[in-house]
Amino acid sequence: MTTRVHVALTALTALLLAAPAALGQEITLRIKAVPGQRWVYERTLRTDTTIRSDQATRRTVTEVPVRREELVIESKDNPPSVRVVILEVPVGERLVTLEENGQNRLDMVPEANRLRPMPPLLSSYWRSLSGRPTDELEAPKTAAQALDRLQSEMRFLPEKPVRPGQTWSREVDLGVAKAVITTKFVKQQVVQDTPSAILESSATVTFGGESADRIKVEKITSRLVWATDGSGKESHSGSMVLGEKVEKAEQHIVRSWQDAFAEMGSLSPDTLEKAKGNLEELEKATDQLRAGDLEAALRTLSAYLKANPSGAWTPAVRNMHAGLARQRLLTQALPAPRLRLVLRDLQVARDQAGTQTENPDQLAQVDQTLSRIADVNAKTLLMDAANPDPIVRDLAAFGLAFAKSPEAADRLKTMVRDASSQVRGTALIGMTIQNRPIEQDALVDLLKDTDPRTRGAAALLASRTIKKDDPKAAQLLPLLLGNLTADHPWARVNTASSIAALAPAGSVPAVRALIDAYKAEQEERVKPVYLDAMKQITGVDGKDLAEFEAWLKKQPAPKEPAAKPKG
Repeated sequence: MTTRVHVALTALTALLLAAPAALGQEITLRIKAVPGQRWVYERTLRTDTTIRSDQATRRTVTEVPVRREELVIESKDNPPSVRVVILEVPVGERLVTLEENGQNRLDMVPEANRLRPMPPLLSSYWRSLSGRPTDELEAPKTAAQALDRLQSEMRFLPEKPVRPGQTWSREVDLGVAKAVITTKFVKQQVVQDTPSAILESSATVTFGGESADRIKVEKITSRLVWATDGSGKESHSGSMVLGEKVEKAEQHIVRSWQDAFAEMGSLSPDTLEKAKGNLEELEKATDQLRAGDLEAALRTLSAYLKANPSGAWTPAVRNMHAGLARQRLLTQALPAPRLRLVLRDLQVARDQAGTQTENPDQLAQVDQTLSRIADVNAKTLLMDAANPDPIVRDLAAFGLAFAKSPEAADRLKTMVRDASSQVRGTALIGMTIQNRPIEQDALVDLLKDTDPRTRGAAALLASRTIKKDDPKAAQLLPLLLGNLTADHPWARVNTASSIAALAPAGSVPAVRALIDAYKAEQEERVKPVYLDAMKQITGVDGKDLAEFEAWLKKQPAPKEPAAKPKG
């Protein structure tokens, strides 16, 4: 720990008190820091979530390893404080456990889909020598923000001198919640050759407003090991247990964190001076953004990235630049060529999100982005819907599916009759997304379309906009049964699902057609859809085809038509 000793000897000792010599003596715990000093910590965040509903239980466990670097840029005497830049570089959020109804389902998630990339984050603020930010912070507006703020509060040092064995409490305003943190100075202890103070804290949290009946924090505790010479924390660990009501389900969440000291060092004067200049540029971009000048902020960040192509902060700044670019994308109309490229990328992203069963929120996030883009660019989408190029019209149909204007809905409805089968299919999917029905005659024609994708999209629309007891369903059912042989797996999946939604309970023709389709199916991933459809129609909780074949044999034979009288 020679680096800690070196830093302590060169620190601002006039501002700080050293560790006491006598056991039980009061200690003023403070940060001893000089500009250029940096600490590096290895952090691990773990979240164990169990969601219970009436019919199912789902448990996921995720872990996020993070490298956290804290750099002191400058200090001042009045009031005594330091300006710190924090760089957090997460490896990514890895899914390590997936259980459904107590059964391990992790093997069902491809290895490539178990890791969700997370961007690096860069932040800067002035903090007192007890670790508290000296700038006024915005009050948390959500429960998640409040709990994050509480976790930070439990890392702060006591303002007054304390002695081993002493306990104290303080109230904390978390915006949407109130908390009381109780801390005990457990003992002094030498940790990795460094005299340290062991502080253990717990908190009680009371939410207000709509969260009061929805969220209950059962327990939150932490343990801070702080070097009494002021050279920094050795470790900080903790856990939080909470329950939350989500619609018709309840979820139980256990979050834990572990920060461990990794290394300490200091920047050379030249490197520190460059870091100060870089921070000034980033704050300039922040000021421009606060003033509402998004374009100026983007230009400032672009210039920073050009001047610092491979700096330690560059990945985080690149993420900031991308975030502002997305903000511009969601608030300003785009030229038509650029809009088409964006829609194509989002179309791919939506298809991928639809397969991410372990992260269902991802699809909702993509759709939210699409909705904002479609509303801002509605005029261009309507123009592109009449473009001679079918590829352009197809992208326009995809975008119009997320637009809220009546004009967009009307144009999408006409596009189901487009000369291009690709456009017809996309327009039908768009009508499904909007849950907008079309005329029965048009739906019948589309279920007879020469293109299997169009027939599959029509089946999907039928299942979303027509009810089982609607007389229209009886007219569509024979067409759906015939489409089970469509030369397109996606079409067959939608057709089978639509049959399950529209066929009368106990429908013998529907079950017979599904059995034949199951036997002819070459795609193993499609077969469970047929089984599920037969379950819904028959009420038989069958696990394989034989159970439904047995059900079919028990059904009365169809009546022969009455013979016509002679003469």
